[in-house]
Amino acid sequence: MSIPDRLVLDDMSPPPPTSRLGRYEITGRIATGGMATVYLARLEATGGFAREFALKVVHPHLVSETGFRQRFHQEARLASRVRHPNVVATIDAGEDKGYCYLVLELVEGATLRQLMAQRNQPFAAIEAAHLVAEVARGLHALHTATDEQGRPLNVVHRDLSPHNVMLDQSGRAVLIDLGLAKADSNVNLTQVGVLCGKLPYMSPEQARLETLDARSDVFALGTVLYELCTSKVPFGDTHTTATLERLQRCDAAEIEAGLREVAVPSWIVDIVLGCLRADPADRYATALDVADALTQELACCGHSSAEIKARLADIVRVALPEIGTVTPLEPMAPALTSRGGRSMRWMALGAAAALVVFGGLYGTVRLLPTMGTKAPNDAMRFEAGSIVSDPPSSGLMAEEPASPQADPPRLDPASVGPPSSALPSPSAEPGTIETNGSSEPMAETDGVGAETGAGGETSGGEIPRRMIRRKVKRRDTEPTLRERNPYAQ
Repeated sequence: MSIPDRLVLDDMSPPPPTSRLGRYEITGRIATGGMATVYLARLEATGGFAREFALKVVHPHLVSETGFRQRFHQEARLASRVRHPNVVATIDAGEDKGYCYLVLELVEGATLRQLMAQRNQPFAAIEAAHLVAEVARGLHALHTATDEQGRPLNVVHRDLSPHNVMLDQSGRAVLIDLGLAKADSNVNLTQVGVLCGKLPYMSPEQARLETLDARSDVFALGTVLYELCTSKVPFGDTHTTATLERLQRCDAAEIEAGLREVAVPSWIVDIVLGCLRADPADRYATALDVADALTQELACCGHSSAEIKARLADIVRVALPEIGTVTPLEPMAPALTSRGGRSMRWMALGAAAALVVFGGLYGTVRLLPTMGTKAPNDAMRFEAGSIVSDPPSSGLMAEEPASPQADPPRLDPASVGPPSSALPSPSAEPGTIETNGSSEPMAETDGVGAETGAGGETSGGEIPRRMIRRKVKRRDTEPTLRERNPYAQ
């Protein structure tokens, strides 16, 4: 399957998988951790050049977190400043298709944690001493790293454990992970009050969130040496308050009893106790001091480094077929699917936000013409010289009971000023209307008057009465009369 080098999002189809990051073709998966996955990658160039590397790819969901990209760049910078055979070599770093990755030296071997689990037994005391001596030399190279101007970076690893140390097929111990290493130039990348590392391997000051130096990693060296000899962690293997309490005590008698139980030589017991002191001032000052003490004791006992390395190489070669180094890899989906760096998730959120905004604008435009209007209520009519209010409409105001009001005032024709020709004369007989000097009989009404039908026709009388309806004003205002006489023809 051919994979494009650059992905361009031109439709809403699912993004295609990828098996290439930058110049490196991914061929398998080596291991997966909480922060990254390590892949087997191959680089091919002109002239038949080909070489395999380990590609450490940060999990995509972590890249978007605040400060994580800066920590990734810090690890790349620190690793580029360390050159030592007991520290994994960093070849390249880059970002592609939304992934941040480091190109590392491919160490063909297994971690100390994998070897201990596969063998189900601790290392021999002299093997453990040799391993820790090599790791200590790699740590010292990290502690003494300098920047381009030769100024010390004062790096602290903060996460030394059997998980982060590999043993290759030649018997060489390699420190493989600098993900939590901290330098003085990057003090702002660690959040205040956040505990970094694994509690069973921390120093007491690290668990108290205090300022750290190289002696904190010296404490971790003693913990690793204790575990390689006994298959147990000196202060407990859980992240609980019980482990924290034992870590703060650092009971030397308890530590010594655990080592004596498995017949560890006394010189190793002394070195372990010299590392696991509660007060940093009482420990070995540097990791190099620990390495020198172990190497000297091994030489005094007649053990050569070449002999021990050969024994360790045999352990790795026997364990690798069962542990397995590489697993088949399915193509990875790219974390970012557009050239501009926008993911599908953010594009979907943007579209939803645009829908909400335009929907709100549309609703506002539709409601503006009706704002400030009110449905008619209690339409008023003039009838027989008085104001009578209609009952409320069942469709609009049926649910609101009408507030009690006083009887409407009688209409005073004199105050309205009607034409004299349309008003009844005082001398006229009741029931007649005087028009142009003659009297005409008034139409009989039943109740309040005859109702008009469609087209102005009456439903009950011969002479229709004019029905005048007007828009209602506020309910708390009194109805007012028109200036014009409603009885005028």
